[in-house]
Amino acid sequence: MSVELLIGWTTCDNEDIAERMAQELVERDLVACVQLDPIRSIFKWKGEMDSHQELRLTLKFAPGKLKSIEAFLNANHPYENPEWVVVQAESASQKYLNWVQS
Repeated sequence: MSVELLIGWTTCDNEDIAERMAQELVERDLVACVQLDPIRSIFKWKGEMDSHQELRLTLKFAPGKLKSIEAFLNANHPYENPEWVVVQAESASQKYLNWVQS
């Protein structure tokens, strides 16, 4: 059974920008919460191997906010092609869902 909670991920290699985006997303009531986790990404970009220390931003939000969050990221993300992956939660506590919805 799915619930009305989406979880999205993006990454950023600049701590100040990641924190600013997280703060703005919460202040604008687009998300209930953003978690910042340090990670190391290894990938190919434009045919070249690359590796970066990044911050993964985990966003928790109601489905009705999806398009607004995408627009925010398109306007504010520093990457040319930012990661934006979203999944729907299968289960969550009702108390947590109530908080996300509010």
